[in-house]
Amino acid sequence: MKINKDIVRSLSLITQLGITILTSTFLCMFLGLWLDRKFSTHFFIPLLILGIGGGLSGAWKLIRNVSEDQEGDDDRRI
Repeated sequence: MKINKDIVRSLSLITQLGITILTSTFLCMFLGLWLDRKFSTHFFIPLLILGIGGGLSGAWKLIRNVSEDQEGDDDRRI
């Protein structure tokens, strides 16, 4: 069975994007919950927003790097 490289590359990119966004969001969310329980503060929402923003920023950089690499590959094929 022959697997198309473009399909595998696309699936790996989607997986990396999901892991990038979820990891930063969950880490900041759990940090906010821990701080709220430990010190009776209200850091959950700001840290959740920070985590989502960080995850989206990381995903944006990942997409930009992949698109630049693909453009470089297209230039080399010509």
